[in-house]
Amino acid sequence: MHNKPLGKRSLACVRAAIETAKQYAADNKVPLTAERLAAALDMDLAVFHSIVDGRYREASTADNTAKISAIQTAFCEATASVMEHAMQRGSSPNMHMLYLKENAGYGEKDTQETVGHAPVIILREAEIEE
Repeated sequence: MHNKPLGKRSLACVRAAIETAKQYAADNKVPLTAERLAAALDMDLAVFHSIVDGRYREASTADNTAKISAIQTAFCEATASVMEHAMQRGSSPNMHMLYLKENAGYGEKDTQETVGHAPVIILREAEIEE
């Protein structure tokens, strides 16, 4: 991976790389992942995650802010893609759960946080296949 600084990349280039990753996922019927986004952006996963979680340090310009925002938005879409893929019938959730724990900050909850009842609302229940 080249890990070229964001300042050396155009916003159009960053957006095109994100679209390439999305298209790859769609073409191969797999979820969009942080790994695919990082590969398309030609950066290693550690640099990608530093951008996503705000640790990345480079001169703050409007252009860099737009690039960082595009990458963070793509990461959120990747997390949603993994979740949606995990909920499909016939999909084993184990790999998806591991991915979410490793890449999206999901983890074990403290038992004090999970005590109690919460309503569950299923939207478009009639569309769920048996």
